[in-house]
Amino acid sequence: MIMRRKKETSAYTQSHQKRRFELSYKNQKRLWAAIFLAPWVIGFVTLFLVPLIQSFLYSFYQLTPQVGQITRTFIGFDNYIFAFNTHVTQTSSFKVELLNTTGDSLINLPVLLIFSLFIAVLLNMKFKGRAAIRAIFFIPVILNSAAVATALGGGEVIAQILEQSGIDKIFDLEFYLIQTGMTPILVTFIVGLISRIYDILALAGVPILLFLASIQSVPKHLYEAAKIEGATSYEMFWLITLPNVSPHIVTVTVYALVDTFLTSSVSGIISDELNRQRWGLSSAMAWIYVGTILVMLGSLAVLAKGLKIGGSHYEN
Repeated sequence: MIMRRKKETSAYTQSHQKRRFELSYKNQKRLWAAIFLAPWVIGFVTLFLVPLIQSFLYSFYQLTPQVGQITRTFIGFDNYIFAFNTHVTQTSSFKVELLNTTGDSLINLPVLLIFSLFIAVLLNMKFKGRAAIRAIFFIPVILNSAAVATALGGGEVIAQILEQSGIDKIFDLEFYLIQTGMTPILVTFIVGLISRIYDILALAGVPILLFLASIQSVPKHLYEAAKIEGATSYEMFWLITLPNVSPHIVTVTVYALVDTFLTSSVSGIISDELNRQRWGLSSAMAWIYVGTILVMLGSLAVLAKGLKIGGSHYEN
C-alpha cells in the first residue's frame, strides 16, 4: 500500500511538473511571434535605429556641407514651419501634396479593400484560365512599378489616347450623372473615384494575393456543411468567407496605406530636397511624412479595436 501511494505521488508530481512546462495557446503564439520578429528587431536596431535618430536630430538643424565636414546650426522648428507654410515647387508644394495624398488614401482604401476582396473571391472559383487571370492581376507587382509608371505616364497616356480618339467626348460621365439629379458632391466623388482606377489597379496586386490566401485557408468542411444545410453562395460569403477573412483586413489596410504613401509625389519632393543638399529640411519633411502615417495607423488601430476587427474568428 505504501509503495502504491509513493508511485501515485511520484506520477502526480511528474504530471504536475510537466504541466508547468506546457505553454497555453496564447503563450505559444506570443513565443512564435517573438521568434519571427527577432530577425527584424535585430536588423532594425543594428542598421536603422542610429540613422533614424540622426535624421530626427538633423531636422532641427541647418546643415551646411564644407570640405571634410558638415556645419550644423540649430534652428529649432524652422524647417518644419518652412515645410508647411513656405515650401513650393514649380507646380505644387509639400503641404498641398501631403494633404492630397492623405485625402486620396482615405478615399482609395475602402475602394481598394472592396475591390481586392471581390476579385479574390472571383479568382478563388474554379474556371478555365484561372492561373493566367491571377497572373494578370499580379503583373503590376511583379514588374518594376517605377518603370511601369514611367511607361504608362501614370495613366496620362491612356487619357491622351482617349482624348485624341474622341471617346471621352462621346460619353461625359459627369454630365450624365448631374442629369440624373445626383448632388454635386456625390457626382464629384464618383468621377474622382473612376479617375483613380489606374492607381487602385496598381495597388491591388498584393491585397488580392493576401485576400486570396486567407480565403483558401478557410476550412473546407464549413462550406460543405453549409451546402448540406442548403445555404446559397451569397449566404456562405457573408456567414463563412467574410468572418474568416476579416482578421486579414487590418494587414491589407496597413500595407495599402504605406504603399500609397511610398508611391506618392511627397516622396519625390523629399528626395529632391535631399539631392539639393538641404538635408535638414528633407529630414523635417520626412518626419512630417512619418508622423502623418503614424497618426493614420493609430486611427486605424483604434477603429479596428472598436469594431473588433483583426482578431481570430475562432478565439473568444
